Amino acid sequence: MPAKLRKTVRKEIRDNLLSQLKLKSADLTLYEDMVDDYMRLWDLKELLIEDIAEHGLTKMYGSVMKENPSPKQLPIVNRQMLALLSQLGISADTVNGGGGGYVPL
Repeated sequence: MPAKLRKTVRKEIRDNLLSQLKLKSADLTLYEDMVDDYMRLWDLKELLIEDIAEHGLTKMYGSVMKENPSPKQLPIVNRQMLALLSQLGISADTVNGGGGGYVPL
């Protein structure tokens, strides 16, 4: 994803999550910090996807071809992102309207 688009999508996701907290009257510092954790994981997920796209399943380390760890790390990061959404009480069943734009599920 191009950097400019990534920045726009990232902002929309963060804004949507914060909007969901506000609609639940849960816009507290603790939960906003969890949203920031989610966004750091989102950034990591995007980097892993880029690494997989660039290198595939194997990667050169010096003169040695080794397995690229990114494909194994991606589902772990995705699970953690889903766990954070669950802790925030945000799921496809609980998303409230009014945020507009992209809603992460």
